[in-house]
Amino acid sequence: MESLGSSDDGGRRHHRHHHHHHHRRGRRIAAIVGAVVAVLVVACGACGAIVYRDAMDVLDQSRDVMAQAATISDDLKNGNGDELNSTVQGMASEVSSMHAKTSGPLWVAASYVPVLGDDIRVARGVVEQADNLMQNALMPVAQSLQGVSLSTLLQDGTVDVQTLESVSAALSQAQPVVEQASSAIDALPQAHIGKVRDAVDKVRGPIASAAETLKGFNEIAPILPQMLGASGTRNYLLVAQNLAELRSTGGLPGSMGVLTIDNGHISLNEFVPATSLDNEDGGHYGITDEEMAIWGKNDRLGKHICDTNLIPDFARDSQIWSEWWQDKKGSSVDGVIAIDPVLLQKLLALTGGIEVNGHTLDGTNAAKALLNDAYNEMPIDQTDQFFSDVASQAFDHVMGSLGSISLPDLAWTLGDAVGEQHLFAWMANADEQALVEKAGAAGTLVNDAANPQLGVFISDDTYSKKSWFFSTDTQVGLGVTNADGTVTYHVTTTLSNHLTADEAASSASYITGCNTDRRDNTDMVMWLYLVAPAGGSISNVSQEGGDMALQDFTELPYNGLSVTFANPRIDGGETMTVTYAVTCAAGAAPMTVRTTPTAQSVAGWE
Repeated sequence: MESLGSSDDGGRRHHRHHHHHHHRRGRRIAAIVGAVVAVLVVACGACGAIVYRDAMDVLDQSRDVMAQAATISDDLKNGNGDELNSTVQGMASEVSSMHAKTSGPLWVAASYVPVLGDDIRVARGVVEQADNLMQNALMPVAQSLQGVSLSTLLQDGTVDVQTLESVSAALSQAQPVVEQASSAIDALPQAHIGKVRDAVDKVRGPIASAAETLKGFNEIAPILPQMLGASGTRNYLLVAQNLAELRSTGGLPGSMGVLTIDNGHISLNEFVPATSLDNEDGGHYGITDEEMAIWGKNDRLGKHICDTNLIPDFARDSQIWSEWWQDKKGSSVDGVIAIDPVLLQKLLALTGGIEVNGHTLDGTNAAKALLNDAYNEMPIDQTDQFFSDVASQAFDHVMGSLGSISLPDLAWTLGDAVGEQHLFAWMANADEQALVEKAGAAGTLVNDAANPQLGVFISDDTYSKKSWFFSTDTQVGLGVTNADGTVTYHVTTTLSNHLTADEAASSASYITGCNTDRRDNTDMVMWLYLVAPAGGSISNVSQEGGDMALQDFTELPYNGLSVTFANPRIDGGETMTVTYAVTCAAGAAPMTVRTTPTAQSVAGWE
C-alpha cells in the first residue's frame, strides 16, 4: 500500500500517482508554453512580420492554455474525469495549433539565421515536444478517466481496481513518450539569449522529473492489483503498535487482526489482544542465538509476542509474527502492516472524529486518548475492549469516508506517516516486498556498505505505559575522511524522560510500571540499541546522565552487523546524552540514520 515511502520518491505513494500526474503534467505544459512565449517574444523582432504575427497568436494561445491548465487541479479535486478530459482536449488543440504555426516555412527559414537561429530552433523544438506530450501522453491518460468519477476510486471501503488498472496502462504508455521528450529537449542547441536559456531550463527539469516519476510508478503499477486482491483474496496481519510502551520498530504490538482485501474490497476482522497469542510453553519460532543474546532478556523472545519487535528489523519481526499467527490461529497471511495511534490521528484529521464509548477521538487528541488518557480514565481490564472498539469504529469511519477525502490529501497523509515511520509493511511475496522497500516502508536493517545506515533503537523495559513522556533525538556531525578512505561521523543521541513527580503520582500504576529495577515512580528502564552501518563500526561510546548499573554498553554481532546496546535507567526530568563515533566504509554514500518512532511529536516534547 503505497502510501508507504519516505526517501525514495521514485516508488512513492501509489494512491496519489494517477491524480498528481495530471496536475503536474498540466503545470509542466504551462511551463513549456511559458518558455515558448519567452522565446518568441524575444526573437520575433528578427523574424519578419509573419513570424511576429504568429508569435502574437502563440502568445494569446499560450495564455488560454495556461488558464485551462490551472483548472486541472480543480478537475482532479472535484473528481470529475469528464471535465478533466474536456480540459485536456482543449489544451491539446491549442498546443497543436501552436505547433502548426511554428512549423511553417518562415519559421524553418528563421531557424537558419546566424546566432539567433539557435533560439528559434529551441522555440520550435519546445513547441514540438509540448505537442508530442499533449497528444501522446496527457490526452491518453485523460481519456482513460473519461466517464470516471475519480472519487469512486476509493469509496465505501473499496478500491476500484479495474479503473486503477486502466489508468496504470495509460501511464505506462506515457512513460516512453515523456522520456523521449526529455531527451529531445536536452538535445536542443544552447540558446544565446539569457531569457530563452532560463525558460528552457525551467522546462527541462520538470520533464526529466516526470519521466523519473513515471518510471517509478510503472515499476509499482503492474503489481498493485494482486496486492489489492484482484487475482485472489489477500489477508494481511494488521498490527497496532502501542507507542506508550516503546519497542524498536515503534511500540508494543498490543493487538492484532486480519485485514482482508478481495478485488479491492477491504474488510477488518476483529482485533485480538496480543497476549492471547503468547507461547509460554512452546518453541521460539526460529529465534537465533544472536537474536537471543541481544534482544532475548529473561528468555522472553519467541514466547511473548509483544517482545518480538525488540528486534529492529520489521521484515524479521513480520516473518516471526506470521509464523506465530499461523501456529496459533491456523490461517496464513500474505503480509503484515503495522499502524499506530499517530497514524490514526492523522487519518481522523482528514475524516473527522469518532465517538467510542462516550470518548471523542479526532485529529487533535486521538493519540493522547489511546496512549495516555485511557489508562487513567478506565479500569485496566476495560482498556483492551476500548482499543478493540476504537480499531473497529475507526476502520469503518475511515473506510466510509474515503469517497469524500481528497485523494492527494490521503496520499500525502500516508506518505508522511511512512516518512515518520508510523506505517510499516512486509509482504511474503518477494516482488511485492521489493516495492515496499522502494516505498521506504520496509523498516529493515540496511545491509549495504555502499549505502550506510546507522540504527538508533529504543525499547521500554519498565513494564509500563510511560513512553508517552519520552523523547529522543540523534544529531550527526560532518563526516571526516580518514587516511584509509573510511569516513567517521561524530554522533550524539539524547534520551529524555519528561515525566514529573506530580504527574507520576497522579498517574495509574499501569502507566508508571512494575519493573522492580525502577528507583522511583518516575524512573524509566530502557534499552538502547546502536546498530553500526554495514561495513562500519561504532567506537568511543560515552554517556552523561542516566544510570548504567543494570547493563553498560556491550557489543555483539547480528547478521554480519555490529550492535552496541545498554540498559540505562533515566529519572523523571533527566536527559541521558550518548556520544559515539561511527565509521563507514571507504567510498560509501553519506550515512543516513533510522531511529525508533515515538509519540513525541503529538505529545509536544519536540
